[in-house]
This record gives sequence, structure tokens and C-alpha cells, in this order.
Amino acid sequence: MEEFHAILVDKSLISPEVLGALKILSENADGDWTLYKIAVIENDLIRTIKLIQLGMLEGGWYFHLYNSDGSRLIVVFKDKFFDISNNPLTWTEAVQYGLSLGTPLAQLDFNPNRFEDETL
Repeated sequence: MEEFHAILVDKSLISPEVLGALKILSENADGDWTLYKIAVIENDLIRTIKLIQLGMLEGGWYFHLYNSDGSRLIVVFKDKFFDISNNPLTWTEAVQYGLSLGTPLAQLDFNPNRFEDETL
């Protein structure tokens, strides 16, 4: 069963309670933010996406899940998600949606998007 990783920012969540239902691989305090790397098995993707969406703040916040080689990249906003790949040619709709919510373009780079690119 394939595993996916994601990086969640604590500031994007209404409450940290949602973190208790997730498999946290690591966490890192970065100034005023805490970043959490989580793991999700493929069979739990939709359930986990919906759980986190319920706990997300409104606005331009997002997170993205990715598999080991980046062939699947799932960009998740509060009310919508996009199942794409690490090929930037597939990102147009997700980027446009993020921009419409006020997310700065520089933050819509969807990195990391492969396990080998992770730094957390």
C-alpha cells in the first residue's frame, strides 16, 4: 500500500486537535510556525483530506500530499482539492484556485513533492 507525505503548518489549522488523528513523522518549529510532516496510506487519503479540511482556516491556506516519486500530488484547500502530479504543466488549475483565494504565487510551488526532496 502506497504511502503519502504532507507538511502541515500549525497556523493553517483552527485548532491543533486535528493533529491527534494523524500519523506525525516529525515536527519543526520555524519562528512563529510549527511544521508537521505527516504520513497517510493511500486507502486513507480521502478520509484524511476531509478530516484536515474540516480543521483548516478559511482563506488561502493549503497543504499538499505526495507519493514517493511525485507521480501523484494532491493539493488541498479548505473547500477543494486537486489530484495532479509533480509536473508543473498539471498545476495550472490548482495555482489559479490558490491565487483566487489570495495565496501568493511564490507559495504555490508545491515543494517538496517527492520523498527525496524532503528536509523536515
